Amino acid sequence: MEYSRLEKILASLFVAFLLLASINFLRELENIPQRPDYTYYQEKYGITPLLENQSRLMELDRELYEGYKKAESNLTEAERVYLFKREEYRVALESGNATKELEQEYLKAKEEYEKAYLKYLGAKSAYDDVHNKLQELSSQIQELMQKANEEYTRAYQVYRLKVLMLKLAFVLPIFVMSLLLLRKYKNIYTSSLIAYSALLLLYLTISAIWNIVHIIGISLFGAVATLAALYYLRKEYFKPERVYKRRIAQNKCYNCGFPIKDDYLNCPNCGAKLKEKCEHCGALKPIHLQFCPYCGQ
Repeated sequence: MEYSRLEKILASLFVAFLLLASINFLRELENIPQRPDYTYYQEKYGITPLLENQSRLMELDRELYEGYKKAESNLTEAERVYLFKREEYRVALESGNATKELEQEYLKAKEEYEKAYLKYLGAKSAYDDVHNKLQELSSQIQELMQKANEEYTRAYQVYRLKVLMLKLAFVLPIFVMSLLLLRKYKNIYTSSLIAYSALLLLYLTISAIWNIVHIIGISLFGAVATLAALYYLRKEYFKPERVYKRRIAQNKCYNCGFPIKDDYLNCPNCGAKLKEKCEHCGALKPIHLQFCPYCGQ
């Protein structure tokens, strides 16, 4: 039975609209099974309060580190002043020029150095203590996060399997029904229906495969696309005709690429014939040119 072009267009539109509606319905089916919530697994393993403690410890760690570096800088300066005053007082003692004022300056510098040293030890001890606790807590969080991730991944795989089963329960009956109708009634309507169900099943199959191996799929697609691009460039850019014309335009031998002059009849490097007589005007023209540069034929 023959059908008009309008009927074929309408049948194609029927398939397209029905396919769009079905794909949208398949997406809605993903909301029926309960989707795993990662927050639940964080709370299950007590990660949330640990993350809050980690945040507070990180802030305290930064503050104590700044105090520790400041105490270290003050100690360095106090030590420099102390050593200078000690040496000054020692030289004065040896030369007999020591005064009470020099002695007081030396003792004061020594006292300031000892205070700075004690503050440095306290700041360093406080920072080291908090920093070690932060490292232990981070290690504990990382271990618990790994367990939570593993359990969440298993739950998510079960969820994806349930969604796939629901989608198959929708698509397969339509496909089987379309096959049965096509066997009984062979017309444009059943053909449209089988085309719709087949495309829907193909979409579901590709989606399922993509969800499982999407990273591998991206890699394979990139590799195939790259090979196709290389093949196209090789085929178009390096085809013999293009290479010949490009080399002739650059005053090179079309066969080996050796530099040549306009009056050369043969290549001095490979001996290839460079010019031939035009069949129309008899002039010598470069070989492999489609048209003669002298007569245009």
